[in-house]
Amino acid sequence: MARQQKQVLVAESVPAAPVKSLFERLAGYLDANDWTYSANEEKQYFTTDFNVKAGKLRVILDVAESENWQRVLVYSIFPVFVPEHRRAAVAESICKINYTLIFGNLELDPSDGEIRFRSIVESDGALSDSMIARALASNLDMTDQFFAPLLAIAFANTAPEKVLDLVVHNAAETVQ
Repeated sequence: MARQQKQVLVAESVPAAPVKSLFERLAGYLDANDWTYSANEEKQYFTTDFNVKAGKLRVILDVAESENWQRVLVYSIFPVFVPEHRRAAVAESICKINYTLIFGNLELDPSDGEIRFRSIVESDGALSDSMIARALASNLDMTDQFFAPLLAIAFANTAPEKVLDLVVHNAAETVQ
């Protein structure tokens, strides 16, 4: 009796859907939320302007990823530069504010007086859209809370000791 050969069913090879990079996903998120932005795919960052109650910010979203790690770094940059004679007072105020923060931090460039708020979201896996949205919204909310108080220190000669008294915690969201 002849042996029968087993028939092996081979599933047709179905091409896998291409996995989007974090940069592509973030562009999709910004598009879906009607953000106007510029993208630098080579350097992996986005820039946009964003209106908060106290003024217009420049926002940079810096993207980095590897095979098993993803990160979005968010910078919200104030549109004014602190005059040199007020930088020490603003730096002291920023220290007082940063000491109270759980998420992110304010930074002052001592060479030109630029102020920015920096925050980050990272994960060992893929960042979800909700994680990105929370990081961005928290960054903008913190920037909005500290914008006017820091301007008062920088331009109205308000004492650094008063900065935390000037902070208004916003219940409403920031406005695009």
